[in-house]
Amino acid sequence: MSLSFRALAGSLLVAAAALPALAPAGAAAPAAAADGPSAPQATDISYYYDLIEHTAVRPMTRMLDPALWARKVSGQRKEAYNVDEKDQVRLPSTWWQPRLGFREVTPEEMVAGPGPTSGPAPGKWKVTKAKTQGVTPGFFIQDSQGTRFLLKFDPKDQPEMATGAGVVANYLFWAAGYNTPNDVIATFRAEDLEIAPNATVTDPLGHKVPLTMSYLQESILQKVARSPDSTYRVLASRLLKGKPLGPFEYRNRRKDDPEDLIVHQHRRELRGLWTMAAWTSHADSRGPNSLDMWVTEGGRSFVRHYLIDFNGCLGSGSYVARSPQTGREYFVDYGVMARSFVTLGLVPAGWEKTVDPKLPSIGFIASTNFDPVDWRPDYPNPAFDERTDRDVRWGTRIVAGFTDEHIRAAVAQARYSDPRASEYLTRTLIERRDILVRHWLREGAPVAER
Repeated sequence: MSLSFRALAGSLLVAAAALPALAPAGAAAPAAAADGPSAPQATDISYYYDLIEHTAVRPMTRMLDPALWARKVSGQRKEAYNVDEKDQVRLPSTWWQPRLGFREVTPEEMVAGPGPTSGPAPGKWKVTKAKTQGVTPGFFIQDSQGTRFLLKFDPKDQPEMATGAGVVANYLFWAAGYNTPNDVIATFRAEDLEIAPNATVTDPLGHKVPLTMSYLQESILQKVARSPDSTYRVLASRLLKGKPLGPFEYRNRRKDDPEDLIVHQHRRELRGLWTMAAWTSHADSRGPNSLDMWVTEGGRSFVRHYLIDFNGCLGSGSYVARSPQTGREYFVDYGVMARSFVTLGLVPAGWEKTVDPKLPSIGFIASTNFDPVDWRPDYPNPAFDERTDRDVRWGTRIVAGFTDEHIRAAVAQARYSDPRASEYLTRTLIERRDILVRHWLREGAPVAER
C-alpha cells in the first residue's frame, strides 16, 4: 500500500502545486548591486519540466543506458572530476568553501555566518511585490531602513513548521560550506504593513497588476498561521547582493558562464551534498531551489551558486508535514512499484512502523527509519545519482564536524514556542548524524586525507 497511493498522489500534488509556478522562487529577486556587461543570461526552470524530466524521462533513459549498466556491474563508476591529489574539492570554488569538517567553526560563528540575525528593522514595512512562484505564500518588503526581504509564512494548521525548518537548515548548510541566504525568524502585525506606490502582483494570466491591501489580506494573510496575539511569524530572507540569474541544474553546465567548466553531476560539492540532504531530510533538493547570482568582488565579476528555500527540509513539506515515506521512496518509485507487484503488497515497507512525534511545529522527521545508504529525495537528483562512496565519505566528514552544540545552536534560531519541539529536533539530528558517521566513517573504512 505504500507505493501506489503515495506515488500517484505525490506526483499529482507536486504537479498541482507547480501550476502557478513556472519559475523558481528565488529567480524573481531584484538585484541589489550593479552588474557587469558580461553577465550570463537569466534562466528559468519550469516546475513541469523538472518534475517530468527527473521523475519519468531521465530514469527511463538511465535504465536503457548500456554504458551505465556496464559501470554498475564492473563497479567502475565515474569519480568526481574536480578533486585534487588529496581527493578534496579543488579550490577556489564558487559553489562551496571549507568550513565544518575542514576547519574550526564555533557555534557562534555559524550563527553569525549567513548574516545579521536581527531581521527587518522595526517600523513600517513597505510591501513591494507579492510572491507568486512556488507553493509557500509570501511577499517582498522594504523595511524602515530600506533593506529588502522576502517574507514566507507557515501553513495555518502547522504553525512554526516551515519557517523553523527553513531557518535551522539554512544555518546547517552554511556551516557545511554552501552559499545560503540570510534567513531569520521575524514577527509583525498587519498594521505594520503599507503598500508601496508601485507594488504589483502577477495575476493567473501572467499580467502584473497593482497590489492592494485587500489582496494581501484575502489572498495571503487570511490563509497563513497567525499567533493568538495577532502577530504573524515569518521567515525573513534578506535579498542577496548581485544580479539574479535564475537557478542552476544538477547536471550539465551553464554554457554562458566561462568559469562553469565541469558538468554539475560530476562536481564533488554537488554529489557530496547528498549527505547533508540525507541528514537534514532535504527531500526537496532540486534545481528550482537554487539561485545563481552575478556578483562583483575584489575587482572581478563572476557567478556564485546558492542553495535557497529550505522550507521543505527536516519534518516540513513547506505546506504540509512530511510523510513517513520521505527519504525511503521517490514520489514515483519504479523499484518500489516492482517490489509491490511481485510481493502483492504483502511485505511491509521499512517506514511503516515509524512513530509520528505529533509535534505540529516539527512535522515528520525521525531517526528510526533513516537509511544512511539509500536515502532518497522526492524525485531523482542527477548529481546524487552519480555519487560514489568517496563523494559520500567526503560529505559525511562534514556532517561529523557538527557537534551537539552546533546542532542546538541552529535549532535555537527557529525560536520554537514548544520546548519539546526543540528537544525532539535536536535529538533526532544528533541521532541521524551518528548513524551516518558510524556507517561511512567507521574504523577501517577509507577516508579522504586532510
